[in-house]
Amino acid sequence: MKEQADNLEAKMHARADRWRSQAYPFGSEMPWDSTGQEEVYAWTKYFGYNDKAGVTLNAILGYDPTVPHWGYNGSARRYWDFIFAAKDRRLERQLHHYGSGLNAVPLLAEYREHPDDFYLLRVGYGGTMGALTDIDQEGFASAAFHSFPDMLKPDPLSGDYGPNFFGHAWNTATYLVHHPQLGWLAFGGNVEEHGGTIKVTPLDSARTRVYIAPFGLWLTLDAGGFQSVELNPGTGTVRLMLAAATQFTAEARLHIDELTQVKNRGNYHPVKTYKLDREAYVVPLTEAATQVELTKTQ
Repeated sequence: MKEQADNLEAKMHARADRWRSQAYPFGSEMPWDSTGQEEVYAWTKYFGYNDKAGVTLNAILGYDPTVPHWGYNGSARRYWDFIFAAKDRRLERQLHHYGSGLNAVPLLAEYREHPDDFYLLRVGYGGTMGALTDIDQEGFASAAFHSFPDMLKPDPLSGDYGPNFFGHAWNTATYLVHHPQLGWLAFGGNVEEHGGTIKVTPLDSARTRVYIAPFGLWLTLDAGGFQSVELNPGTGTVRLMLAAATQFTAEARLHIDELTQVKNRGNYHPVKTYKLDREAYVVPLTEAATQVELTKTQ
């Protein structure tokens, strides 16, 4: 397995080296392309080519807007795929083509490293949620939404929707943010404040990932689900309520990652001792919700 992984890494390193040598290492037969950036960003970051990752991120921000409208917020600017992968073929601004879900991947990854950049979260989360707007009440997924006023409806073919849903599945999470003007906000959940304690209830489509921006804390579950997350901003204590066990999930597997140097960073770990397996804390679940308290060491 290691030999296969090393072989893959070597091949991707060669690709990343080529990307680094190009001014804009993403494109296609289109006048410009809003797909492919996510892999260029991911691999150039992985190999430490942060300059090229920055170029890629800025390219995304050049065509991916934040607009107070469900169809345009986080919707990567795209016009031509209706010609190739739609029933109604025409040049038209596509709303939430698969560029939305895919471009949200680097935007939110960058946000988790720079939680003071609220703009990245707004655009990235818009793209992540925009991918779901292509799915109708019966579960059909459209290639994109026709934005011209004579139509204003989803295209009746799925086209290349698959990568859009991948972007959503990869990214879906709840983000807890303290905004300097707006106070406590939750993207993908509901937030409450009681006596100095902040509680967020995840309502995103997976409920297995929570990012606590003031602490730079990225909590993810390989198994199990978050019922709620509470934090005390004064003490830095974090309390997790994990969903009850099911016939398929007898234990939760919790990863705790701190992705950036923030003021409140503090090497978080569970107060109680749990077995570690593949870098995850293995938490036995019961018929009721299970509480896991996290504390930090300086």
